Amino acid sequence: MPQAPPTASFALPRLAALLAACALCVGLFFRGQIADGFTLLNGDRHDGVIALSIMEHWANVLRGRAAWDTTHYFHPVPATLGYNDGYLAFGLLFAGFRALGADPFLAGELVNMALRAIGFLGFHLAARRVLGLSFGWALLGAALFTLSNNLAIRASNVQLFSVSLVPLLAVLAHGALTALLRGRQGVLLLWGAGFLAWHALMLMTGYYMAWYAAFLGAALLLAWLAVAGAERRRRLLAALRGALPALGALGALALLLNLPFLRLYLPKARETGMHDYAGMVAQYTLSPLDLIHVGERNLLWGWLVRALNAAFRPDMPFWSEQMTGLPPLLLLAFAAALAWLWRGGAAEDDRTAFLRALAIATLATWALALRIGGASPWWLVYEFVPGARAARVVARYQVFLVVPVIALALAFLAARARRWPGPALGLLAALLVAEQLNAYAPRFLDRPLELARLRSVPPAPAECRAFFVTAARTESRFGEEVDNIYNHNTEAMLIAEVLGLPTINGISTFNPPLWPESFPPRPEYFAAVRRYAAAHGLDGLCGLDLQRWRWEVAPS
Repeated sequence: MPQAPPTASFALPRLAALLAACALCVGLFFRGQIADGFTLLNGDRHDGVIALSIMEHWANVLRGRAAWDTTHYFHPVPATLGYNDGYLAFGLLFAGFRALGADPFLAGELVNMALRAIGFLGFHLAARRVLGLSFGWALLGAALFTLSNNLAIRASNVQLFSVSLVPLLAVLAHGALTALLRGRQGVLLLWGAGFLAWHALMLMTGYYMAWYAAFLGAALLLAWLAVAGAERRRRLLAALRGALPALGALGALALLLNLPFLRLYLPKARETGMHDYAGMVAQYTLSPLDLIHVGERNLLWGWLVRALNAAFRPDMPFWSEQMTGLPPLLLLAFAAALAWLWRGGAAEDDRTAFLRALAIATLATWALALRIGGASPWWLVYEFVPGARAARVVARYQVFLVVPVIALALAFLAARARRWPGPALGLLAALLVAEQLNAYAPRFLDRPLELARLRSVPPAPAECRAFFVTAARTESRFGEEVDNIYNHNTEAMLIAEVLGLPTINGISTFNPPLWPESFPPRPEYFAAVRRYAAAHGLDGLCGLDLQRWRWEVAPS
């Protein structure tokens, strides 16, 4: 018989527990920031400030001060948002925090916290609806996802926080597929529209996680067709035939929703050529050791990572893009889930077919990201999978794979829970959480310092219609280089967005033609600025001295 809906007296304690666990996990993830009053923040003066500049751009868009596709940096090149991730979901949240009075640096960290909360609630919902887990197991899964060790130690690349949007994408996909198989076209339209809108939002937010979702989704479909059996395949084919009108409408909606993304990024992809495979495979694919590279200061496994690095790759830098591994206990639970699924431990039903397909898709796509010696099967993805050339850091796929790995591990543990004593399960759950914790956090953005510098910029003279940096900072708070192309460009980007005054400066994943590549005080930098200004016919170009905090209306 179907279960009766929970009574209010039963649901309210669960809701309270859910929200309390969410707050606890988000607080634990951001414990350093909370402890020091949001003084040191995730990110750095390079990538972190670039992200803040794009978020401030969206705040300007909502204020009516900017076109949605053109930032205040790289002036006067059009559609400059297309040189980097769009950060749309970040920007919408950011604009809300800015409207409430938060400064740009605090608002950026509050966005990260909000995204982790969305991820917690989304994963819990996915575990309940998609996996059919009990409340408690779903709570554990949400905690593991929210505390993810690899995201915590890669948090300076704040676009990776867009992984928080993935669980809700899975919920929407599940709702659409369920409606499809049940022949409910109206419900299919609702769920399908939600899925398409959410994925379009993800594409305009952070390309990596949106593309990884499509990549794994395609692999999951192929794997399901292989393992589902003839009867399930016939049922799917019949459902597709019966839903052709709804599917046609959803196809048209998908094109409409993604037109802004295509209009923005396709021309930039043709202009830049995207990323070179040789550099991608040499620097950013995964060695076998990177599967467990959880960082040398992981609470439980730092000693193991230090020992393995010392023994097999003593020159491995501490700060590495490959530092995205998954903790060993979670991987063991994942491996046990694979054995459970293929040794007859799981019932032969639709859910098992889905879990097996998910396991195959996860393993197959994960294997493609590996590098043995100087070779990697990622070449197949790079050459034949649309969009792969835009995702340079292949190692970041492990940040995404936390979602299916936790899902499969929890499905196995929940199925076998009754066979194990309660204290053993409690200890295992505690260890699974503990191994996600790391003493290292990439908090290299000094909020008081950066905010004081931002507020030191005097009002621009009325005749200034755009600016470039004539002198950059010379101090280094965390040992960052100051004599490089990032130092002046990233600060100019944020100043431009906050002041609403365009700058020709800027730096991104890709940069526009004639971009002034050098930096002050080098003579070639000023020569490049003059060439850029002449090529674009710029008038009213002023200089901004970031050492003496003054404008130069007629720079020499």
